[in-house]
Amino acid sequence: MVSRKRWLTAQKYERSYWERLANRIVSGVTGQLSWYEWKTSEMEKRLGNYFNTDEKQSAKVLEIGSGPVGIVSFLKWGKRYTVDPLEEFYRTNPVLTNLRDPVVYYAEGNGEQLSFKDLYFSLVILDNVLDHVHEAGSILKEIYRVLSEDGLLYLAVNVHAGVGTCLHSILSRLKIDKGHPYTFTIKSVRCFLDGSSFSIVSESISDYYQAREQDCRSASLKSKIKGYTGLSEFVYYAVCQKKLSQKR
Repeated sequence: MVSRKRWLTAQKYERSYWERLANRIVSGVTGQLSWYEWKTSEMEKRLGNYFNTDEKQSAKVLEIGSGPVGIVSFLKWGKRYTVDPLEEFYRTNPVLTNLRDPVVYYAEGNGEQLSFKDLYFSLVILDNVLDHVHEAGSILKEIYRVLSEDGLLYLAVNVHAGVGTCLHSILSRLKIDKGHPYTFTIKSVRCFLDGSSFSIVSESISDYYQAREQDCRSASLKSKIKGYTGLSEFVYYAVCQKKLSQKR
């Protein structure tokens, strides 16, 4: 757990990021959040055959920390919900929300305290969120509570390797990297899931060396620094279920 003050700093940074992005979209510098659709496609590939067609149509899906649109707006499954602490801000900015599916229920709130009943969801999505939160352990505890006995957790989180792990941890504590209060490695994420009573059903990991090479070749000075110092992040993906021994 990080301090509330540290988390509020991260939330302020997050809001500033989206404000800047909205301005870039208006000015035509960047596209309209097209990566959400790509993320949805990639997630459905990783979920594979865990849900059949009927199960998808009847599923109840929650995305925690969805941002202004979320994966769920492109996931044409049953009932879809989101929770994000910045939702009040997002909903006032049509530049950020015009890709939303109107049937998705968007709510303001924190993953540490979900307002849903026990065992309600078939799938919970936690994509690029776990290293941004206030109490990571509490979020996984709440996911465990609201996830059905046979439900799945889909997790994607940026991780670090080697000397980059120590460097990022220092930058995070010093608030130089304001947006990421937590630093994870592949090993620490696996241990974190295990300690939160989740079993990993499947996992995949993007290529650290490829990410580092891309940063080194980037025109962005910030990216170059990340690449040459070993700070480049890559992504750990996991599909998880409740541990059988822990199920109610």
